[in-house]
Amino acid sequence: MTKSSVPNPHVANAKNAAESLKSILRTNPWEGADHLEIIPAATVASLLIDVVICVENICQAVDELASLAKFVPSQLLHRGTVQPVSEHDGSAHVITVTD
Repeated sequence: MTKSSVPNPHVANAKNAAESLKSILRTNPWEGADHLEIIPAATVASLLIDVVICVENICQAVDELASLAKFVPSQLLHRGTVQPVSEHDGSAHVITVTD
Protein backbone atom coordinates (compact mmCIF):
# COMPACT_ATOMS: atom_id res chain seq x y z
CA MET A 1 0.00 0.00 0.00
CA THR A 2 1.06 3.59 -0.54
CA LYS A 3 0.42 6.72 1.45
CA SER A 4 -0.13 10.13 -0.01
CA SER A 5 2.96 12.21 -0.61
CA VAL A 6 0.90 15.42 -0.47
CA PRO A 7 0.74 16.90 3.05
CA ASN A 8 -3.02 17.56 2.99
CA PRO A 9 -3.15 20.94 1.19
CA HIS A 10 -6.93 21.04 1.58
CA VAL A 11 -6.60 20.79 5.36
CA ALA A 12 -4.06 23.61 5.33
CA ASN A 13 -6.41 25.76 3.24
CA ALA A 14 -9.30 24.97 5.59
CA LYS A 15 -7.18 25.90 8.62
CA ASN A 16 -6.27 29.23 7.01
CA ALA A 17 -9.93 29.91 6.23
CA ALA A 18 -10.93 29.03 9.80
CA GLU A 19 -8.29 31.40 11.18
CA SER A 20 -9.58 34.16 8.89
CA LEU A 21 -13.11 33.47 10.09
CA LYS A 22 -11.99 33.66 13.73
CA SER A 23 -10.25 36.95 13.00
CA ILE A 24 -13.39 38.38 11.41
CA LEU A 25 -15.50 37.26 14.37
CA ARG A 26 -13.08 38.92 16.82
CA THR A 27 -13.48 42.29 15.09
CA ASN A 28 -17.22 42.30 15.93
CA PRO A 29 -18.57 43.11 12.44
CA TRP A 30 -22.15 43.04 13.74
CA GLU A 31 -21.90 45.91 16.18
CA GLY A 32 -25.36 47.36 16.64
CA ALA A 33 -27.10 44.52 14.77
CA ASP A 34 -30.04 42.57 16.12
CA HIS A 35 -28.87 39.60 18.20
CA LEU A 36 -31.48 37.32 16.64
CA GLU A 37 -29.88 37.94 13.25
CA ILE A 38 -26.35 37.35 14.55
CA ILE A 39 -26.94 34.04 16.34
CA PRO A 40 -27.47 31.82 13.24
CA ALA A 41 -24.39 33.20 11.46
CA ALA A 42 -22.24 32.87 14.57
CA THR A 43 -23.49 29.32 15.08
CA VAL A 44 -22.57 28.32 11.53
CA ALA A 45 -19.16 29.94 11.88
CA SER A 46 -18.53 28.09 15.13
CA LEU A 47 -19.58 24.77 13.60
CA LEU A 48 -17.33 25.31 10.58
CA ILE A 49 -14.36 26.01 12.85
CA ASP A 50 -15.12 22.83 14.83
CA VAL A 51 -15.40 20.78 11.63
CA VAL A 52 -11.99 22.01 10.46
CA ILE A 53 -10.46 20.98 13.80
CA CYS A 54 -12.06 17.52 13.55
CA VAL A 55 -10.89 17.04 9.95
CA GLU A 56 -7.37 18.02 10.95
CA ASN A 57 -7.43 15.42 13.74
CA ILE A 58 -8.73 12.77 11.33
CA CYS A 59 -5.94 13.53 8.85
CA GLN A 60 -3.33 13.27 11.59
CA ALA A 61 -4.78 9.92 12.68
CA VAL A 62 -4.79 8.61 9.10
CA ASP A 63 -1.17 9.69 8.65
CA GLU A 64 -0.23 7.96 11.91
CA LEU A 65 -2.04 4.77 10.88
CA ALA A 66 -0.34 4.84 7.48
CA SER A 67 3.04 5.10 9.22
CA LEU A 68 2.21 2.28 11.64
CA ALA A 69 1.07 0.12 8.72
CA LYS A 70 4.37 0.96 6.98
CA PHE A 71 2.74 2.29 3.83
CA VAL A 72 5.35 3.40 1.33
CA PRO A 73 5.19 7.02 0.16
CA SER A 74 3.77 7.40 -3.32
CA GLN A 75 5.91 9.02 -5.96
CA LEU A 76 4.33 11.66 -8.15
CA LEU A 77 5.53 11.42 -11.72
CA HIS A 78 4.27 14.85 -12.70
CA ARG A 79 1.74 17.39 -11.59
CA GLY A 80 -0.21 18.30 -14.68
CA THR A 81 -3.71 19.49 -15.24
CA VAL A 82 -6.57 17.39 -16.45
CA GLN A 83 -8.22 18.59 -19.62
CA PRO A 84 -11.93 17.69 -19.70
CA VAL A 85 -13.21 15.85 -22.72
CA SER A 86 -16.57 17.15 -23.84
CA GLU A 87 -18.76 15.41 -26.36
CA HIS A 88 -21.35 18.17 -26.10
CA ASP A 89 -22.64 19.10 -29.54
CA GLY A 90 -24.13 22.41 -28.44
CA SER A 91 -27.76 21.29 -28.65
CA ALA A 92 -30.10 21.90 -25.72
CA HIS A 93 -31.56 19.06 -23.68
CA VAL A 94 -34.93 19.22 -21.97
CA ILE A 95 -35.77 17.01 -19.00
CA THR A 96 -39.37 16.87 -17.86
CA VAL A 97 -40.23 15.44 -14.44
CA THR A 98 -43.85 14.51 -13.79
CA ASP A 99 -45.49 13.17 -10.68
